[in-house]
Amino acid sequence: MSDLASAVARVPATCGELLQGVDRRGPVLVSLPVERAGTVEVVLVEEPGLRVEPDRPRARAALRLALDACGWRGGARVRLGAEVPAGRGLGSSTVDVAGVLCATAAAAGCGLDPARLMTLATAVEPSDTSPLAGLWAVDHVHGGRLRHLGPAPTAWVAVVDGGGTVDTVALHERAGAGPPLPPGTLEALAAAVAAGDLDAVGALATASARRNQWRLPHPALDAALAVAAGTGAAGVCAAHSGTLLGLLCGSAEQARRAAAHLRDRGWPASVDRVSAPGVTVQDVQPTVQSGQRGTRTLDLADVNRAL
Repeated sequence: MSDLASAVARVPATCGELLQGVDRRGPVLVSLPVERAGTVEVVLVEEPGLRVEPDRPRARAALRLALDACGWRGGARVRLGAEVPAGRGLGSSTVDVAGVLCATAAAAGCGLDPARLMTLATAVEPSDTSPLAGLWAVDHVHGGRLRHLGPAPTAWVAVVDGGGTVDTVALHERAGAGPPLPPGTLEALAAAVAAGDLDAVGALATASARRNQWRLPHPALDAALAVAAGTGAAGVCAAHSGTLLGLLCGSAEQARRAAAHLRDRGWPASVDRVSAPGVTVQDVQPTVQSGQRGTRTLDLADVNRAL
């Protein structure tokens, strides 16, 4: 089987969402990306046929969409790095889906801007905004109303896992896209992000986590709220379709103290740094359109211009 071109996408994981729900305009979500990430490699080949390892239906669906969007009539092989655990609220499905979309586009030399990416990703399943650099709001069900809020705050999260796993699609089918949002909630979060006001961001994230309890109860929420109050954390963010909670902290030391207090209460906890670089795509072999060899790293904002 002849390899024509290949690319590797690296997509940030998330610590749940700062905001998720439904307002008068419909569903809206704002993810909280962190430094950890997952990878996806796509290899385009002449012979027809698709292979995805490990074989995950949503990654396979994303591959078909990406190949159709790029007009590629040959075959493809995909290797999912699986660095991000599934069902926890870390955005593992978005890593797979967006990673496949972006790596396929890069290998095929096909432009892919943020709006197109989110439209394709949400055609597979409800999506996070972690592939986009900075903090964004999006209709996570239909891919519309895309809005850049600003850079991610300088922050760390003490991450606590309530246990178990959650299937995003099944939860949305059973409980909807999120709880009703009070009027002006997204605008308040946008203003807090623009001002770099971590306390205001944390307060809004905590309110979103509380609202989501009827939809997806987090058993560690009371403990997280108590530890946040005791350590001066800015607030608590929840995985609205996962098992994680994160205590938003202004320093690594504060996050380590919060994690230690959570462990003292019997909850497994770790520390991540908030980071929102967006997806990066590395060409391993020349793209089928450019024929240029070498390795280059692209973020999503550059894909449409550089390919």
